[in-house]
Amino acid sequence: MAPPPLQPEWATDEPPELLFLERVIHAAVNMGAVAFGIHVAVFAICTYHFTKAKKFPYWQQLYITTIFLLALVTITCNIRHDQLSWIDNRNYPGGPLGFILEQQANVVNTVGNSAGLVLAFMVDSLLIYRCYVVWNSNYYVIVLPILTLIASTVMACFQTIAASEPMGSLWADRAVLYGLPYFCLSMSLNMLVTTIIITRLLIARRSIRSVMGRDHGKEYTGVAAMLIESALPPAIVSAVLIALYAQGNTAQVLFFPLLPQVQAMAPQLIFIRVMRGRGWSKNTMSRHGQTVTDVEFNSNPVLSSNKGSTTIGSVAWRSEHSNLEKGDSTINLSTRV
Repeated sequence: MAPPPLQPEWATDEPPELLFLERVIHAAVNMGAVAFGIHVAVFAICTYHFTKAKKFPYWQQLYITTIFLLALVTITCNIRHDQLSWIDNRNYPGGPLGFILEQQANVVNTVGNSAGLVLAFMVDSLLIYRCYVVWNSNYYVIVLPILTLIASTVMACFQTIAASEPMGSLWADRAVLYGLPYFCLSMSLNMLVTTIIITRLLIARRSIRSVMGRDHGKEYTGVAAMLIESALPPAIVSAVLIALYAQGNTAQVLFFPLLPQVQAMAPQLIFIRVMRGRGWSKNTMSRHGQTVTDVEFNSNPVLSSNKGSTTIGSVAWRSEHSNLEKGDSTINLSTRV
């Protein structure tokens, strides 16, 4: 027997803008769940590469497990809040929408927001460390990112506290007062770190190509390397979120469950590249026991070999522990590859 056809009177009588909000919230959680599914695969691949390492990286495994669990908490809380809204409390005054609007300070949401805050702090901290590594352990490069991270973390704490107050939410005036500076600082930090890392990779690519030719170093300085090493995807999602949040656009809701998953995957993709020998590490510039600072131009284009060095054409290569006495110029990257 066929089901009865849908009748117009069965449709909700909510205003279109509120109905759109409910649909967006439902879609947002589904997007977050799909992203978490991808996150599970990335976590499994990263763990697999760790198990294949000569020395198991316990601290790195603890790190990715922690951010994985935090991402799990965020999406679980999102799903649980939807269940409370549309299933467990469907007779709430005002219906599911009334529950959504008035129960944002529910403990489930507060736990989810707090987990997202800790996750963001851990991911941003690792990205700052990547700046430190890529720029050859240069402390001056990371001073501004560290200050930005501290400021954004403080604002995030204030926002979470404001959103957890009775009748509070991420869209309440008090929460927005802290939330907007937090998202701006967070986006600025992502863009700053992205710019710093990509700048370094571009400089490295230019130097490597000038010495070894255009076909060398692509695994470290190609488009994929720049996207992953600089964690550009989270930066893009953050930029879109802050733009919509500042405008009060309902579409901002789509990115709240998505952002923690994208953030959590970024460092794991970096670890995967490093474990596969394609990511930038402190040993990148010494892969064959040589350093780019060991490359010097010799005015005599001949083939010769001495202890600790070899000259091919006009380029002299020196081993790490040798001393090259002659040379007209030096190409210095200040980093090992």
